[in-house]
Amino acid sequence: MTRPVVESETLRGKQLWFARAMTTPESETGTAADSEAAKLLTAGPRLDACQRFEIYRRGYHARLVECLADDYPAIRHALGEESFDSICRAYIARYPSRAPSLNAFGRHMAAFCREAPPGLPVPREFAVDLATLEWAIVEVIHAPSSAALTMDDLRTIPAEGWARARLMPNTAFRLLRFQYPVNAYFQAFRDGNHPRIPAAEVSATVAYRSGPTVWRWDLSPAMSEVLSALVAGETLGASLTRAASHMASLSEAEATQQVMAWFREWVASGLFVRVVV
Repeated sequence: MTRPVVESETLRGKQLWFARAMTTPESETGTAADSEAAKLLTAGPRLDACQRFEIYRRGYHARLVECLADDYPAIRHALGEESFDSICRAYIARYPSRAPSLNAFGRHMAAFCREAPPGLPVPREFAVDLATLEWAIVEVIHAPSSAALTMDDLRTIPAEGWARARLMPNTAFRLLRFQYPVNAYFQAFRDGNHPRIPAAEVSATVAYRSGPTVWRWDLSPAMSEVLSALVAGETLGASLTRAASHMASLSEAEATQQVMAWFREWVASGLFVRVVV
C-alpha cells in the first residue's frame, strides 16, 4: 500500500507553510511553526534551522515597518523612532498584509491610532488626524488621473442653470476635517523643522494631485462649508447658502464675489472634473 502524501511534504504545502510561518508576528516565537521549521529546514554551520528561518521572518517584518515609515514620515517624527517601531509592529499583528502589493498596506493606521495602542506618546486625536492626512496624500498619489473641469467648460452653462449645477470631484482630491492643525505640523516637518505637538484646534485641509505634484492648503470655515457641500453632491446654490453664517460681516454682493473667487481657484486647481446641470 502506498503511503499517503502529507500536505507539508508537497512543494505547494511547503510554500504555504513558509508563507504562514514567515508572516507570523515576531512576538509569537516558539510556536508550532518553529517546530515545523526544524523538520523542514536544515541547520547551518553556526545557526540551527529555527534561527536561520528567523532571519527571513525578521526581514519580512522589517520591510513592513519600512513601508509604514515611508507612508507616515510625520507620524514617525511625532512618535519618535522607538515608539513608532513598537506601534508599527503592533499594527502588523493587528492588520497583517493580505495583498501582493504594499500600496494599501498602511490604510488602517488612523483607525489603529483611534484604538489608542499602548505606548502612544501623543494625544490620540492628534495621531488620528495626522495619520489621516498622510494617508490622504498616499491616496491622491495613487489615484487615477482625471481630466479636470475648465473655465471654458463652465462658460457653456446658461446663467439660469448655475443654481442647480452639481460638480463632480476629482478622484485625486481629498477634503479633510481635523480636530488638530495637522497640516501646519506636517508642513513644518517637511520644512526640516522640529515642530511641537500643537494644541487642539479645528481645521480643514484640501489635498490633491495636479500632474505629478501633490498640493495641500488649509481652508477657512466658510470655504470648508461650501467645498464640503459641493463634494457631497449638493447644488451650487445650496452650497453657497452654507457659507452665510461665516460671512455675516459681508454684504451679499461681497460674499458672492468672495465665493466665486474661491470657486475659480478650485476649478483652476483641478478639484472637479465635470458639472451636471
